[in-house]
Amino acid sequence: MKKTILLFSLLVLGCKSLKKAEYKSTIKKIPTKILIDEIENRKPQYDFLSIRSQSTFTENNSTNQFNLGIRIQKNEKILITGSILIPLFKALLTKDKVAFYEKISRNFYRGGYQYLSSMLNHEFSLSAFQKMLTGQPITNFSEIKWKQLNSLDSYILESYYKKKDIISEYRFNPIDFTLISQKITSKKNTLIIEYENYQLVDGSFFPQKIKILANSQGNELKVSLGLKTSKTGNPNMFSFEIPKGYKELKL
Repeated sequence: MKKTILLFSLLVLGCKSLKKAEYKSTIKKIPTKILIDEIENRKPQYDFLSIRSQSTFTENNSTNQFNLGIRIQKNEKILITGSILIPLFKALLTKDKVAFYEKISRNFYRGGYQYLSSMLNHEFSLSAFQKMLTGQPITNFSEIKWKQLNSLDSYILESYYKKKDIISEYRFNPIDFTLISQKITSKKNTLIIEYENYQLVDGSFFPQKIKILANSQGNELKVSLGLKTSKTGNPNMFSFEIPKGYKELKL
């Protein structure tokens, strides 16, 4: 239970909805560079985000549900609080550190991103989690060579990172270039993130539903997030302090 909550806390719209489009004909292929430029130009614009989420996640055969509050200060920090009827846990992600405490067991963790990165065989960071929550590719397009795959209903970009034997695949809506799914696989690890429905919030698209599947060496984690996002917040909304008397977790 404690491991599940920690993993989930690390992973981890009052507007018109945009549902998945239905495609009935083959899309017109465009040059890969133009496609990447179009995707980059449509990144959501914001300084702060406040997200409310109902979440369900299953680790192996154990299922739990939480209400989440997520606050994002772009490129600076992410604050996550989890509750059912009472507050259960709180986590703060910054550029180089992760801090977390769980109230029932009175445990806390403070460290870097190495633990989760080693489990998923991908270099996770504050930026990666921020992108994952806002429907953006977690891989930087400029760092790897990409090829475009043929598809009848979406634009697909794929890359192979030979040094770590990792294949990354991104699928985009051909109408508005929103992200449909991202998949990162290696011999022992798989990470799949799927996005269903987007909402237009002050000129930017944000996902309404995210499904995450992480499979690492036989351990499987499934997460489902229903999201409602607004562009609200300020630097004073990220207070975090580990209570005295809590026991440190060693991961």
